[in-house]
Amino acid sequence: MRTAVRFRSAPFLFVRRLVAIAASFSFFLRSRMMTIQQWLALGLAMLFLAALPSLSVLTVVTRSASLGLWHGALTTVGIVLGDCLWILLALVGLEQVAQLEGWLPLIRALSASYLIVLGWQLWRSRDRKSSQLSLRETSQPASFLAGLLLTLADQKALLFYLGFFPTFLNLERIAASEVAGIMVIAIGTIGGVKLAYAWLAVQGQQRLIGRSQPWLQAIGAGLLISMGLLLWLQLITGR
Repeated sequence: MRTAVRFRSAPFLFVRRLVAIAASFSFFLRSRMMTIQQWLALGLAMLFLAALPSLSVLTVVTRSASLGLWHGALTTVGIVLGDCLWILLALVGLEQVAQLEGWLPLIRALSASYLIVLGWQLWRSRDRKSSQLSLRETSQPASFLAGLLLTLADQKALLFYLGFFPTFLNLERIAASEVAGIMVIAIGTIGGVKLAYAWLAVQGQQRLIGRSQPWLQAIGAGLLISMGLLLWLQLITGR
């Protein structure tokens, strides 16, 4: 009699185990779906923020319209690298940020001075075709550094990321795979948007301005110098 009961209870236990496994798998799917939604929300938010007008956008547009799409792309690479560094600092924690606090004013001063120098070079080459060609060839690293230094000079980006990421994930328990995912999203959104701005600037320069290249370079030089002076003003006033 006991053997029969054990025989009849064996299928019942097997079914219970299947139900438990199915329940666990269902919970796993729900948690994975929620995680996917968080990644999508994070990507859309960063895409929207990257598209907002800013000094970085203005720098990309200026370098692209004045010197070509390749310079806009190099500026974009510098901006993306700078943003990735700020994101890493935001994910690592405040202790590492405090160690770099003394270097931030120096970085801002270098960035401001560098933008003024780039603007002056662009202004001097506006009426000389040979100088324009030489500037396009020799200032490729300058475009990269302009984007990088401008991004590193904006320590407000770090404060923004420190308040932005906790909305989507727990910074105290973040995994290496999540850090890698955030980097991929940052590169795709920030880089994609800035490259789109660069392409639009080149198209606008070719269609609307046409032969007025010296005027365009003069405007670009004025914008770069103005951005450098603005950074110096913010540094002096402590903003």
